[in-house]
Amino acid sequence: MAKGATLAGALLLTMSALPATSGQTQYFMGDVWGVWQVLPDGGEGPEEKPRCMFGTRTWTHKGLNFMYVLTGLNYIEPQLQVYSENWELPVGEKTNVDLVTVAGPLNFELKAEGTNYLTGSLDPAVIGNDKAFALLGALSYLLDSRRSGISMSVKFAGNESEWPIPPMKQLETYRVKGAIDKCYADLKAKAADYFAKDGGQPNRKTSPFAQP
Repeated sequence: MAKGATLAGALLLTMSALPATSGQTQYFMGDVWGVWQVLPDGGEGPEEKPRCMFGTRTWTHKGLNFMYVLTGLNYIEPQLQVYSENWELPVGEKTNVDLVTVAGPLNFELKAEGTNYLTGSLDPAVIGNDKAFALLGALSYLLDSRRSGISMSVKFAGNESEWPIPPMKQLETYRVKGAIDKCYADLKAKAADYFAKDGGQPNRKTSPFAQP
């Protein structure tokens, strides 16, 4: 099983706070959460890599994203992102953010990658196996259409007020879970288009003519 796959099928995210990129495909947009895939042209940074997004739809100018970022031929890295258009963050600085879930509060250290968004890895090697397992359990509850009233909130170390994320209705939960699974599978299938077996970038230019 690929590294980070223990969180696969339970996470993903939204791009409102990220620079504009090409190739967005919507899988599902609900009242509370949405799922889509972004296939940029290339470059450095998570916003310039192919990724699936599972993010809040509750607010227009702020939100929380779970991202699956394709970073290698056999590796999709889970990441967490929190953003607000009202922030003016010190780029490069780090802060702690809590996700308050059915598993209790889970604390993550996030870095200001831009002036209005914080990002951090959710790889078990980074956050620890215990926290990764607790997060997986919380998201499994959130995405289980047999359950109801499962909500989440975001708490900050600073004076930003807590963000409560309302629970989804049963149909939205069912459709979001299916969209996440489909987006992740599609992203994994595209790995060879972006990464060669030796770890480098594949030659995307092809020709029907034999080389002289």
